Amino acid sequence: MDSLRRQGTHGVRLSAKARRWAVILTAVAATVLLFRICGRLYHSGQGRDDWGADLVAQVDQKYSCASQPLDASVWSAQASHGTLPFAIIPAAARTTDGNMLPVVAGQPVCIRVVVPPIKPTGMLARQEKEMVELFQTIPSEPGLWDSIILDAVGQSTGISIPVQLQPVAHANMARRNTVHVYEGELRAYDADVFAISGVVEYRDAAWNYEQPASLPDEYRPERISVLHDVQIRVSVPRASSFHPENYMRLPVCQRTDEPGRWVQPATLSFAAEAHGQPLYGGKVWQPYRCRLRSYTYSAFLQCLDNYRPYSPESTGKYTVHWFGDTNSRRALKKISSLGQWCSGIMASRPQCLCDDSGEAFPRFTGQNTVRDTLLELNDEDGGWSVRENGIAKNRGIQNTLAQIYYHRWEGLTQYNSGKWQDVFKPSSLGLYPQADLVVISLGNMDASFTQFLEYTRQLNELVILVQAAYNEQHIVLRMPQYFCCRAPSGNPPRRMQKDRNRLYGDYARRLFELHFGSRLHVWDVSGIAETLPLEQRKEVAACAVNTVPSEIVDLENLQLMNGICNAASLRSKPKPGGGRQDPANIELA
Repeated sequence: MDSLRRQGTHGVRLSAKARRWAVILTAVAATVLLFRICGRLYHSGQGRDDWGADLVAQVDQKYSCASQPLDASVWSAQASHGTLPFAIIPAAARTTDGNMLPVVAGQPVCIRVVVPPIKPTGMLARQEKEMVELFQTIPSEPGLWDSIILDAVGQSTGISIPVQLQPVAHANMARRNTVHVYEGELRAYDADVFAISGVVEYRDAAWNYEQPASLPDEYRPERISVLHDVQIRVSVPRASSFHPENYMRLPVCQRTDEPGRWVQPATLSFAAEAHGQPLYGGKVWQPYRCRLRSYTYSAFLQCLDNYRPYSPESTGKYTVHWFGDTNSRRALKKISSLGQWCSGIMASRPQCLCDDSGEAFPRFTGQNTVRDTLLELNDEDGGWSVRENGIAKNRGIQNTLAQIYYHRWEGLTQYNSGKWQDVFKPSSLGLYPQADLVVISLGNMDASFTQFLEYTRQLNELVILVQAAYNEQHIVLRMPQYFCCRAPSGNPPRRMQKDRNRLYGDYARRLFELHFGSRLHVWDVSGIAETLPLEQRKEVAACAVNTVPSEIVDLENLQLMNGICNAASLRSKPKPGGGRQDPANIELA
């Protein structure tokens, strides 16, 4: 409770409206949880959770959470550990190699984090009722009381692997002031000794600051100790597909949500720079089970020109309808400038590292005053807006290969200019060419400015409108950016938080999977920033509007290029009247 008091939440008086919302959120928890379970039944395989299930099934499961019963003594942890959080690696009791647990690549290792309660006394105890009403868990994760960052860090390679924790299945997890236990499985695929480190960001649902009065005024994470300082030694057989020497033998990536890690270029069996791999902080991001094809922006536009399944004639232009926020604007600045925006020594400018909202950009306005932009693009000149807010710019480019209709929005929030629903009306979409592909970015503004229950209602409405407007096209759902390591800020306050961003994104993904099935492609940009070393994550998180540096924008775009140009599902309707050029024949860097 003391940690909550330090966050500036004590003494807050709730309005009747706030109390009603707390009751409503509790009442719908079971309903949303049921939807969550049902949604998983329709999972299309795009999520990060199950991508390696076929590979993991081939390795020993003896250290998995299913094979490691939960020790009942953890529920009395406060007696032995006080209020300090700690991590347990249950399998460590089965090894004879001191504090070192040997595993092979891909072998799951269960890790549990125990968070003892801080019992309130005196004045704090009298304020407990206010805390209960002020901070509630989100209905889709009713047992998620504590926000935790847990990483496995390679001691030689510096590779950082986030461990995704879930509340254990136990009656105690329904209660606030008790011991809470979370578990997750580490699957490491690189040879190294991995140490476990982490912090508890917030306790007792204080991470979910939905009410206007509940924003913490400071960020004071608590370090998580590891019982017996156990470390995990990972070996990778030379014949394994995860061995660095075999990386170039992997197939090209065909999905936009492949998990990966940041590695030192010196450890690769090829020159990353020669293959056009974007670097950040001297490291290169590599997926585990496939390799990113290094499309230049020009080659990407050539790819779009060769695959335009819905263009009415062979001279039609591949058309993308793109609905997005600031992060989408930065992606389009890269695409329209053929990668020149914020490249080289210019990447250190403030607008390249963080907020570019005030930057004058000649190719398209991109500011909040311009909500609708039509870009025409080719592989030599890049792209230029030919229409903004319905007004022609009296310019164009020759030999247009693709066009992008970009609608700048603030998610499904009240901060849009007019109702966001209006953009999907036939009278609005009819002003622009028919879409071959639809990109929808959600979660960043929604987690910042919308309560979860209202977000689910708006999201249901969005799905209905998208189904009506795009009944055949493939849908790319861009997930929220990763966020961590600081208290929210801004005016009005942005209620971004690691778990809020993740849960808002996960709910949208499950709902879209349920309704769009194989037409859906999840663009998981969050996994790129989340696998940065913690200190670099803190540097990125310093950006008040939660955008990433321009080098990472290049990498996010490369994810999208590989998903569009390499995936057969997105090339299901050939270019009319002329056959198709295989992407292997498109000129690359």
